[in-house]
Formats: sequence, structure tokens, C-alpha cells
Amino acid sequence: MAQGVAAESIVAITFTEKAADSIKRRIASVLVRTGQSPNLIGQMFIGTIHAFCQNVLADSDAVFRQYDVLDANRFMLYLMSRYYNLGIAELRGRYKDKYFETLEQVRNAWNILRDEGMSIDEVRARDEQLGTTLAAIRDGLVQDQFIDFASMVREVADRVRTAGRVRERLGAVRHLLVDEYQDVSGAQEELITAVHQLGGSIFVVGDDDQSIYGWRGAYVANILEFEQRYADVHRHVLATNFRSTRAIVEVSNAFAASQLGPQRLPKTPRPYADASPRQLVVHHFPTRQDEAEWVADRIRALIGTEYRRNADSAPRGLTPADFAILMRSTKSEEQDGNPRHAAFSNALRARGIDFTLSAGGSVFDRPAVNALREVFSTLEQGAMDRNQADALIAQHVRPAYPRVNVRRTYEVLANWGRRIHQPPGAARQRLFPQSLLIDLLEAFDVANSGFDENVMRDIGLFSRMLQDVESVYLSVDSTQRFRSVVRFLQQVAERGYDVSTEDVITRPNAVTVSTVHQVKGLEFPVVFVVDVVPGRFPNRQMAFECALPDDLMAPALQRGAYGNSVAAEARLFYTALTRAERFLHVTGATLLPNGKQRKRQSPFAAALRDDELCNSPDRTPEELVAAPPRQEVDEATLPTSFSDIKYYLSCPMDYRFRKSFGFSPPVPELFGYGRVVHVAIEKLHEIFRDRAPTREEASDIAEQNFHLKHIAPSRDPETRPGAYEQAKNKARQIAGEYVEQYAADFVNQRQVEVRFEIPARGCLITGSIDLLMRCNDAGEFVEAHVLDFKTMEGGANPLNNAQLDWRELSLQVQLYAKAAREVFGENAATGSIHLLKDNQRVEVPIDAGSVQAAVENVEWAVQGILEQDFPMRPSAKKCEECDFNRLCAQRMEQFRTGAGVPLPIMTPAGPHAAAAINVAT
Repeated sequence: MAQGVAAESIVAITFTEKAADSIKRRIASVLVRTGQSPNLIGQMFIGTIHAFCQNVLADSDAVFRQYDVLDANRFMLYLMSRYYNLGIAELRGRYKDKYFETLEQVRNAWNILRDEGMSIDEVRARDEQLGTTLAAIRDGLVQDQFIDFASMVREVADRVRTAGRVRERLGAVRHLLVDEYQDVSGAQEELITAVHQLGGSIFVVGDDDQSIYGWRGAYVANILEFEQRYADVHRHVLATNFRSTRAIVEVSNAFAASQLGPQRLPKTPRPYADASPRQLVVHHFPTRQDEAEWVADRIRALIGTEYRRNADSAPRGLTPADFAILMRSTKSEEQDGNPRHAAFSNALRARGIDFTLSAGGSVFDRPAVNALREVFSTLEQGAMDRNQADALIAQHVRPAYPRVNVRRTYEVLANWGRRIHQPPGAARQRLFPQSLLIDLLEAFDVANSGFDENVMRDIGLFSRMLQDVESVYLSVDSTQRFRSVVRFLQQVAERGYDVSTEDVITRPNAVTVSTVHQVKGLEFPVVFVVDVVPGRFPNRQMAFECALPDDLMAPALQRGAYGNSVAAEARLFYTALTRAERFLHVTGATLLPNGKQRKRQSPFAAALRDDELCNSPDRTPEELVAAPPRQEVDEATLPTSFSDIKYYLSCPMDYRFRKSFGFSPPVPELFGYGRVVHVAIEKLHEIFRDRAPTREEASDIAEQNFHLKHIAPSRDPETRPGAYEQAKNKARQIAGEYVEQYAADFVNQRQVEVRFEIPARGCLITGSIDLLMRCNDAGEFVEAHVLDFKTMEGGANPLNNAQLDWRELSLQVQLYAKAAREVFGENAATGSIHLLKDNQRVEVPIDAGSVQAAVENVEWAVQGILEQDFPMRPSAKKCEECDFNRLCAQRMEQFRTGAGVPLPIMTPAGPHAAAAINVAT
């Protein structure tokens, strides 16, 4: 950029959002050092490939903005909710009539189909039923306006082949950086190649020795053969290892070289420094219990050991957060029926050492969450009598919720039992599982129970599971559908949701017990790679199974994708070893719980050789010095969208329920209505670039793009229109009146939505702006107007409308004005809230003082979040409208000492302090 390259032509693809945040922070620092504005970050794109593809699709067609994203859990729910409509039931006989195995096979077939770019017609020609099901999934996702991760990349990779806005967007990319390149899949590599073919330069960073996602389609040959596929390639080796000691660097590299030979790129890494204290231990214990006890004892002995990350850092004592216990799998069972992590987590628990199962175990191991699932499971079986309710309360509820109100619990169970099990022929009613959860938590008196952060986060994770259900199911309105929700909680959620107490600011001060895959990209002063025995490390070689026809899968399997090989196992083991900074322990055991077969030492462990390697578990480094334990502060920037900040500025406890604990409100029937109307307005500006559409044209566009997921159209829309039809007619009316009243918006003006990021103190302010760009006769942009469309009604006097919070509305427009001016260099002349329901446009002050006050409020809120300051700030109006009022004690609390008070927010009605400060308003 210092050489004049336009920031908007730069795209950086990262493996995780956390990696993106780290890169943004470093780029902001470099921009400042080179005399440029850190706001330029907002003009480039830095994020995951899925986020990038979602952004590209939305820019190419505004309709994609109203598509909801399906992650792995939501995609499984999608298949469950439409099990018969998609034809999945017809495939069940192939898998011994097993419901969830059938679902998993269909899900895997869909993901591979999309990633490899296979033709559904070719599948159908070989397997008619599977092809029919896959076609139904494809068509159903479009009809229901969902998009899954695999489809995001596939859609962009396919659309870039033909002329259109996707091709234009990728053609504008001059420089593409791809991090963790060794893990890209087939469709992702297609997209990268397309950028290069359109004239962009590619800069990939990766380590072939850490290619550990072959089982889901990553192709290590992408990096091994990069120089053969692309011309004019320059290779730069990052040879200095800034993380680990000499022994760890050299023993890991020697292991990879011995196992992979010519299957790896040659490299000779060197340590930056060989600091002490340090130790490298490899040992094979008699029993798993001996192994686990030794690991826990060694952790206890090392806590409080003086540690410096480098010569310039201040000394501190190690805390539990500095330790990781890594396994190939934490969820699979030992022969005694316990998960493989059990011996280690039990040993830590016995010594009072906190730990987090960041990639293993089950949230249902926690009493508070298990009790909730037990209630759902019991309700699914039928209306319960008093004896059943008493047994449920005594066995599960009271141990987890000691303040349970038994009488109120009876009422909740009776009410929901009636509603779930309506007799045949009765009028159907929608059931909201999230509402059942709130009823239960209120009856259990969570508001006054004083649960710690961990318990509330566990309950919040259960709430997120129910949000996933409500976001995908059109309706939960029968016993059968409620039963499928319980099935999801029992079968999918058990394994599909990671238990993690990781905070947005710092890693929890607890030992991490995890799989290797989960901690890729992380590092720890002390690492234990455990359960290193034959059959685990390396794992047994298993034949690849897939529902897709063998001949269609052959090309992918021949290039090494999706399979399991010794080379893949060696790369996974290498990745585990290289998570360690100073202490590395590799252990296994001869006898596993209830195991009869004696396990010899793993060949991977036996292959480790170094002069510093110690085989005695009793030996400890002699230079250990004690120091007060102090957790290292994570320097990660807190990414902050305005939608997050507004909750804190209203009530910090509201923010805490949503963002720290993870609670979700119920999904209302008209959820997404505002977004649908907004998209209709965007489509009008997208289509009509030279003239204003007529009222009829606008109404038709609104109808063509109208889609609500959570309310079904009437079966007789002409004579008996329902809520869906009423909402659609209102959208038609809004669009028609908009183009009549604001026809000038379409003449010499262009409406665009652009994403932005603005670095501020301690955070990145992120969001998307609607800009109305005015052009001169030559077609050049001369002025920008910031518009924020809201599906609200202003009434006779919008400034006195109690339903409109002008502090929140004004703050958003002011931040958008700052972004328009500083990120995009546009002369933002005015800023307005456009109330679509009655087509009123209210101007908001965006002068320098107003914008500065807005930024000060954001920075004040971010500082409170960073310092974990979440006082309750109740008021009658706020608490009445709050989604979590029945879970909150609603006691007035003060902000931390020294918090200060930001400037009032400048609104069209004058200056007003944020609601969290002035609770009277």
C-alpha cells in the first residue's frame, strides 16, 4: 500500500477468525509506522474463506444477504427437519435402518459433492435415489434460502467462470494472501486459481508438515506441487522458529523427515533462542492410571515455575492456562466405557486443578445442562404425573438447581406437557423450545442462584443449541417434531458442540484438554502428548467409506484426499509436538482401562531422538525457580460490531447474557422481516441504475424476493390470507411508496452497501453501511449520504416516539459516517435514519463533535467489556422489553471505580447519555 496499491484490491484469507484478528492488529500497527491510516484495514478483506465467499455472493446479488448460514450442526438439523421431503428415509435401508448414520452419510456425501464439484446428474446416473436426495437438498436450500459452508465456496467457484458480478469482484483482487495453505480443499483451490487467472498475484503461506485435514478434503499436494502448477514462483522459507527450544525444534523436524521422506518439502528450522527451564520427556507407563497420575502431578509441580517467553518479557509464574494435554481423540471411548480423556480429567479434578475440555467431553457431563436435557427427554415421552415430576426434580434438577421452586416447576411441566402432546385433530400451535427453557430456568430460580460464569456459559450453550433448532425448523408444532428436537440433543449435540469456557478476551485459566486438531495454531509453554500407543498414534488404517459412487470418488482418493495414511498420521503427530514452547512430554501406557491386550510403545514415540531427551519420569529440570503465578494476557483485539456494543450501552448485563454466556432469545414468527424489506430496497437500486422504478415495478420486486422462514404461507392465500400474505403485502406497499417519494435516489445517485472496519482504542468497530452516492454529469461520485434503513414507523412525531431509541439509532449512523469519511474517503454530507413503514427520513447529526462522542461511547463500552465490568442497570422500560428479564435479578449495580462517563450521544432530539448510564431514560 505504501507503493500505491489500492487497499480494496487486497484480500487475505485466514483459517480462523482469531487469526484474522491477529493479522488485522499487526497490519494496523505497520500502517501507522509507515505513515498511513490504520482505517485502510476497512478497505481490504481479511477473514476466513467462507466469510469472503459470503461477502462476494452478497455483493453479487442482494438476495444472498437474506440467506441464513448453516454450520455443521444446523445443516444436520436441516436434514432432520426435512427428512422425508428430501428422500433421506429411502436411503435408510443401506445403513441397517440407523437414523443418524444415514443422516451422517448424506451430509458427508453432500459436502464432498460440493467440494469436489461433482455433477448431481452423474451421481443420479449411477445411484438414482442418492442423486435424487442430493438434488432435493440443492433445490431445498435455495427455496428455503439457506446456504452451508460447502455451498458458499462452490457457488463462487462456479459463478466466476461466467461473466457477472462475481467475476468482476474476483477480477478486482490484485493480491491474494492465503494462510494455512496446506489445508485448502478442492473448491477453495479452484477459487484461488481463478483469482490468479484473472490477473491477481498469489501469496500462500503454509507448512506441508502440518497438513492435518486430509480427512475432510484438504490436499497436501496443493502446497507440495505449487511450483509446478504456477509460473514465476518465488519461495521464501521462514526458517526461524520463535516458539520452541532447540530440542523440540530438532526432534520434531527429524521425526517428520524420517516419516515423510520425499513426501515433504525439505526444510531445516532453527530456534530463535534456547531458553530455560525446559525439558523433553518420552516415557511409556505400565497403566493408563499411572500415566494420568504422573501428568497431573507434573502439572501441579510446574505451576508457579518462573517463565519468560523471551528475554524482554517480565518473569511470571506458570498458571494452569499454560498447560495442554493433547490427544488424538478425546470423545471416543475406552474399553471401560469412559471417554479417553476421563483418566486425565479425573486426575486433574482430584488435585483441584481447573481444566477445560475445549474439544472433548460433552456439555451434558455438566449437571446444570444434563438436568435440562433430562426434562426435555421426559416431556417428550408424554405428559408426566406427580411421581415422575418428583423423581425428575430429586434426581436431576435439585442437585444442579438448589433453589428450584417445585410448585412453579409443576406448572411448567404440566403446561408444556399439554402443549407438546396435543390430541390428534386439535388446532396446532407453534412450540418454541427456547421459551420452554426460559420457563424452566425461571422455575429453577436461576436469577437468584448466584451461579458462576462457567455454569451460566454451560446453560448458554444449551440455549444456543435450541436457537439452532428454531432457526432451521419451520415449526415445532407436534409431538413428532418435539421428539426430533430431543433426538438432536441426545445424539448430535452430545458430540457436535465443544465444551469451552474460552472468553472473548483471554484463554481461561485452566489446563486445556484437547484434540490436536482443535489447538492447531495455538501454543503452550508445557504440552503433554498422551495416549501415544499403536492404534492411536498412529491410528489404525481404515478404508474410506462414502455414499458417493466409487468411480466419481476415485480422482479425489488418488490424490490423497479424504483417506487415512501413515503420512497423515505423522503430520498430525508433528503438529502435536510443535505446540510446545519449552516443556514437551510424550507418554503412553501398556495397559489401558479394562484392556487385556498389552500395548507396546508407539513407533512414533520410539522414533524421537535427541541428546536432551529424558526417559525417566522422575527427573525434573534442576533450574526451576518459583514465581507468583500470573496468567499471560492475550493481546488479541476485541472485534466489535455495533450490534454487540449497543447491548452494553443499554445494559451491560444484557450484553453479558448474550455475548459472555451465549443465551439466545426465541426466534419470533416474523423474524427476518426487516432484512427482507431492506433487501428489496437494495434490489431496486441494484436493478434500476439509470431511472426510478414505477410503483408497480417496485412492488413486484419486493414480492419476487419476499421470503420468511418461520411463518408458512396460507393454503388459501386468495380468500384466506394469513400473516405471511399480510407481511408480503406490506412489503409491496413499502417498496412502492419508497420509489414514489424518493425517486430522486435513483437519478444520478447510486445506493451501495459496503462493509467496514475502523480501529479504535482496544477494538475494531465493524459493520456495513448503506451509502447513497450522488454523481455529477460525468458519472463521478461527488457526495455520499449515509442511510440506515429501519423497518419501523415514525408516526406523527418520530422524535417523541417512545418505540424509537434515538441514542442507538444516532450512534449507528455516526459510526457509519466516520467509516464513510475515513475508510472510503467519501464526503459524507448527511446521515439519516429512513423509517420504511411510513417512509420518513430523519436526519442525524454527523458533524465532527457528534462523531467523536459516538466513538467515545464505543471505546468506553469496549473498555468495560475488556475489564469484565457487567453491572445490572435496570429500569422499568428496559427490563420489561429485555429478552432475559426472567433470568436476571434486576438489582441496580455501579460501574467499576474509575470507569468515567462518556460524552452524551448527539441525537436529532438533542444530547442524551447512553441508557446504561442514565437508567431513568
